[in-house]
Amino acid sequence: MRLFRTLLLSTGTLLAASLAVPAYAETVDCAPVTSLPTTISTQGIYCLTGNLATAQTSGNAITITANNVTLDLNGWKVGGQAAGTATVANGIYSTANNVTIKNGIVRGFHYGIYLGGRGSVVQDMLVDNNTENGIYVTGSGAVIEHNQVIDTGGSTLSSNMYARGILANGNGSRVSDNTVSGVTSTGTASALGIALGSSDGTIRDNVISNAAKPTGGGGSYGIYQYQNIVVNNTVSNFNYCIYSSSAGIYAHNTVYNCTTNYVGGTAGAG
Repeated sequence: MRLFRTLLLSTGTLLAASLAVPAYAETVDCAPVTSLPTTISTQGIYCLTGNLATAQTSGNAITITANNVTLDLNGWKVGGQAAGTATVANGIYSTANNVTIKNGIVRGFHYGIYLGGRGSVVQDMLVDNNTENGIYVTGSGAVIEHNQVIDTGGSTLSSNMYARGILANGNGSRVSDNTVSGVTSTGTASALGIALGSSDGTIRDNVISNAAKPTGGGGSYGIYQYQNIVVNNTVSNFNYCIYSSSAGIYAHNTVYNCTTNYVGGTAGAG
């Protein structure tokens, strides 16, 4: 009986400890980023220790010029809404390789996150109220996963402005398990929920919804892709739910309330 009670108390202690663990692991062994704008020019692990905001209307709030950098926002925010809807400032910008951005909020910039190098990772981010692009990644082998991209669009730079929730242009990229909601372009420009403009990549397990449906020449696209695999996504309320080139493959997707459900591509087997 004593052994049983000991095991029970031990189990209860472990359970209580497990329930106390936050949704993400905070990075504490890191170089703190404490002001904006800032440039990270040495490889390593960096983190936020509080919310940061800027009213700059151009340039980048955080620029990463070194390869092999991880920036953990630790649940804090990088904010740029004070610059207004005509801003051309970017939240986090890099063309270096092997850059990881995770665990936080980027809000109110022209491009929320722009990564142009190989092996980019964006995960567990809330990217909202950015005026043209939420997450924009151009290098090969990117991983964009577990993010919320909300209310993208509204730039007043011109009368015809694109809006893109997630756009990846590198071969072999994976866009998975993201929520994209609210993508609004203006004039004859297009609105894209998730776009993969390269080949040999995968778009899977995403929920994409609630774009404005332009009546002019722009059109809204839940998923817009070329030579990639599109599987297990839920797409609703666009002019086109899934738009593919002839080489694109799609399977096991759920589409709802789109003017046209599928354009192009090939239905996969199995």
